[in-house]
Amino acid sequence: MRTCLEGSLTRLGVDHVDLYYVHRRDHAIPIEKVMHTMAQFVKEGKIGGIGLSEIAPHTLERASKIHHVRAVQNEYSLWTRLPELGMIQACKRFGTAFVAFSPVGRGVFTDGVVEPSEMPSTEWRKAMPRFQPENWPANLGYINKFKAYAHKRGWTPAALANAWVLAQGDHIIPIPGTRTAAHHDENLAASKIVLTAADLAAIEEILPASFAHGNRYSVEQQGSAEQYC
Repeated sequence: MRTCLEGSLTRLGVDHVDLYYVHRRDHAIPIEKVMHTMAQFVKEGKIGGIGLSEIAPHTLERASKIHHVRAVQNEYSLWTRLPELGMIQACKRFGTAFVAFSPVGRGVFTDGVVEPSEMPSTEWRKAMPRFQPENWPANLGYINKFKAYAHKRGWTPAALANAWVLAQGDHIIPIPGTRTAAHHDENLAASKIVLTAADLAAIEEILPASFAHGNRYSVEQQGSAEQYC
């Protein structure tokens, strides 16, 4: 970890980074040992805060006994709602920001056309159960209804999907990926959307919790990402 951190500092030409994450930790190493190492980086001024990713609430609880965790980055969106079963609440309890990655659901909550059968074999989503032939048609039916609602309200689906994530808590920060300036602006438009109780109820009716057919990861993709329910 020290070698990686100091290598990054050298390449970036800086003496510290504001937030340093451990993504998909090695379960053979106790989280307490990892946190002691990270806490030393904070003490040395090499990092401003500690981040953890793809963890369970119990890991955050154990980690927080050693040092404050500034952020937890887990997947969260309208079709990946596992964090509602403890992670979001744990972050609030420990004063930790919850950083929601893939808030537009791997691109499905956008105006872009997603057609799994046309994805190249190297495409990450190709192996995800939700994009498989036995699941995708059912998922697409739900998603198209959400897109129609977004357009009816005068928003893009991506902006609405991000706005929904923002509405779930003051400590929640969506972090959508983008390859273009146009998509960046579309995602940013979420900050100007104020969802009413009626909007939230309508979205819940269109996309009820756990509507998605299929797991978010295949067995191989799951790897060391922690599950807790």
